[in-house]
Amino acid sequence: MGQAILYTVLTIILLCEFHVVEATLQEVIHSNTILINSSVAFLDKWSILGPFRIGTREAIWGADPVEQFGGIFDLNDNDTVAYRSPLAQNATVRWNPRTFRPVVSEATTTVDLVVDFPEVDWDFAQKIYGWSALQYQAWVRGGIWNDGGSCRRVSIYPEGILELWLNKQHIFGGDFYSFGHAPIVFELVPGFNLVNVRLVRDVRSMGGSSPPTAHARLRAEVVAADIDIVHDSLVLPDVIAGRFAGRYGSVVVRNQAAAWISVKSVRAIADEQAAVAFEGSVAVAPGQSRLVRMRIDNLRDPAKTIKLVFNYAFPDANPRSVAYEAQLRHANHSSLQKLTFLHPSGAVSYATLRPPPRTVDREAPILLNLHGAGVDADGDLARHMFEDAPHLPAWVLTPTGMTSWSSDDWHTWGFADALTAVDAITEWVSLVKWQGPDPYTSRILVTGHSNGGQGTWYFATHQPDRVLGAAAASGYLSIDNYVPYVYWAEADPLQAAILHTARSNFRHELLAENLAGIPIFQQHGSADDNVPVYHSRLMNTLLCQAGIAAKYSEMLGIGHWVDGTMTTPPMIEFYLAHLNGSDVMSKAPDEFAFVVPNSHDMGSKYGIVVDQLSSPDRMGHIRVSIAQTESVIRWHLRTQNIHRLHFDPSVQIPNSPDEVLLDGMTHAFRLTRKMRSRSLVQTENKLWGWEVALDWRQLDQRYGRQRGALDSILRSRGAFEIVSCSAKTFALAVQASRNFLQYFGADSNIVTLEEYAEALSRRGNLITIGLGTSLPRCDLSSFPISLQHDGLLLTTGFSNTISIPFRSGMGGVWLRPLSQERLELVVWGHDEDGLRQAMRLVPTLTGAGQPDFVILDNDARWKGARGAIAMGFFDRDWRISSASYLP
Repeated sequence: MGQAILYTVLTIILLCEFHVVEATLQEVIHSNTILINSSVAFLDKWSILGPFRIGTREAIWGADPVEQFGGIFDLNDNDTVAYRSPLAQNATVRWNPRTFRPVVSEATTTVDLVVDFPEVDWDFAQKIYGWSALQYQAWVRGGIWNDGGSCRRVSIYPEGILELWLNKQHIFGGDFYSFGHAPIVFELVPGFNLVNVRLVRDVRSMGGSSPPTAHARLRAEVVAADIDIVHDSLVLPDVIAGRFAGRYGSVVVRNQAAAWISVKSVRAIADEQAAVAFEGSVAVAPGQSRLVRMRIDNLRDPAKTIKLVFNYAFPDANPRSVAYEAQLRHANHSSLQKLTFLHPSGAVSYATLRPPPRTVDREAPILLNLHGAGVDADGDLARHMFEDAPHLPAWVLTPTGMTSWSSDDWHTWGFADALTAVDAITEWVSLVKWQGPDPYTSRILVTGHSNGGQGTWYFATHQPDRVLGAAAASGYLSIDNYVPYVYWAEADPLQAAILHTARSNFRHELLAENLAGIPIFQQHGSADDNVPVYHSRLMNTLLCQAGIAAKYSEMLGIGHWVDGTMTTPPMIEFYLAHLNGSDVMSKAPDEFAFVVPNSHDMGSKYGIVVDQLSSPDRMGHIRVSIAQTESVIRWHLRTQNIHRLHFDPSVQIPNSPDEVLLDGMTHAFRLTRKMRSRSLVQTENKLWGWEVALDWRQLDQRYGRQRGALDSILRSRGAFEIVSCSAKTFALAVQASRNFLQYFGADSNIVTLEEYAEALSRRGNLITIGLGTSLPRCDLSSFPISLQHDGLLLTTGFSNTISIPFRSGMGGVWLRPLSQERLELVVWGHDEDGLRQAMRLVPTLTGAGQPDFVILDNDARWKGARGAIAMGFFDRDWRISSASYLP
């Protein structure tokens, strides 16, 4: 008991140091009586400050009102100061005490933070602002007790939390969707440890019920070993007739020690046969969680279990090993099964697959089923979606998108995963010796529910030539339309426009014209309280306005999901009509339009491929009219904001053009098969011609996977290379690595500035984290952003320069080109505050709208995007675009 009292006295000292609510000795003892028989425990006395407004996904930009007063550490939760908030009565909020009872065991402690504000009239606000009014942010302050005489290392799982402080360590990224893949490895000091949690209530993740309650959970586990094999992270394919339905498996390995660990090899043992599943070296930094990829296709006829033996070593130490045994699941050739494949980044992904009936006597197309948010592709809900339709003549494929939230709403990262899953079917046929109909992977019928319905719109608008048909069930129309962005902090109209432009690639309401010629079916329950039926009604209206007839079924009194949603009679009728149809594309209509956002995800429309836009500040548009005589088919293209295009020779339609007229020019371009893949380019004087520089894809041109806004950094063809430019940036490098794994299922190497050249030699995109002037030079000498000795230099227009003097709290992010379509994302801060603010803009949650470059001032911490000094896009020549926001 004497030791507990000593810790109580230390706690009071720390409470004063960290501005925590003052407490008497008796109060602290009362709060911590549970600690005498436990190693760590969260306290039950907490303080709450809020609610403050926050817009949809705005937390990425900071926008924390308490930062105006110096940040959470400068606030005393025992004061009576009133802080301004437009959500509360008298426009003021104060600290209030709350009690949250922790659950404590010998080595684990958990506390549920359930926060509401019943004094706020949420219902009235919702009548005006809709679901946006049910979002807010608040700070919750408490602590965790270490009942020991020395520091103790713990793994902290911040479920439903995006941002928190542990003592004086800032963590951004957290675990907003409660994945549990990559906890925070943290060292608790003896006695009291301060915890400050920034709660962000988000309708998309927490629901639209009123009154709105924010739910979060903190769990801490005492570290029991230097290395942890995260059992729940294991990805293995099913076993089909003695063979794995995929060549690869993977598991997350977490380094819980204070020194680097190198995983040297993995042996796989099944039924006394052993094989080397991995041999090489995976370097895992202290506190880092990494994917270890294993090749397992050399094991034959495994029984019920597989044992994995991991050999690892610390620097200059003898190797050690740790073993893990996992259950295997067996299936037959024709049943629903789990297959694995490699995401383009090299990480192991999986999908569930149900082959077509063997009675199908031709190639069978792919029915691509995109799951909704929070749905596991291998979970019960997804596995039973098509159980009522066993005779569909198709390969029914449900990819993960790399996470149960499809990583980024089936956009850049999840989109690539789904396309790769389609291509993986061909390898599956070879691996398991399939004897049924072959897969027809060139064109797919795409369907999905909820977020997957939105993903269906993304696929169909971005890859119109590859889609046999699109069936969207209860799908929302776009990120912007789901929970509107009306609560964002006020910004300059140009700043707001840039954020809108950065999200325009996902605005399907602007891309409806791309759906011409695609059979479409929409289904929605009239009583859906998750995705309002308005979304489907609006898309149906927009399609009608574009001259597109879409079949529509509104189910009276039905909510968001019922069993059999994906196999209702109208859905089955639609599937069969287009799975049994001809594989030949119908001819292009006499007139059609093609809308092109700035994105590499855009495919062709009737063979037209746009390689580059003239400006990234607006969408490209092409209107086509077709004239046909007995001897020639001529397409007349009228373009807006199109710089470079070509025709895909693999797209075969009955009325493909023999020649093309562009923008009223008198000269027609003859399109032989050889010339189709060659680019047509618009010159500065608005004339079109054939590209004469056949090697135009150089470092000074933005092309291929580099196209898009900041999220284009996700198109990595290998593990991300995270470059820590100094010892002060190392913790942020680990944080970035954790966020990539948590939110995208992505792997990353952490390297030092001295290893920069080595990182460049590998395949992945780079994330370079620099403080002060410690940044490597850009390979492109004309790149328009550079660090000088006294400020940041921006080059605009015809070599005009803008110098931004360094100041406290200044930071920024910007893309830079690398060879072979690769990218580097520079994350820079003049000081640690500026760097920490800039790190927020590295992709985590979707819908934040990061443009190609952002330079932030110190007051961005509370002003959000309004605190940007400069922001905008780089054009096709890697120049700052004309519509950028500049000082």
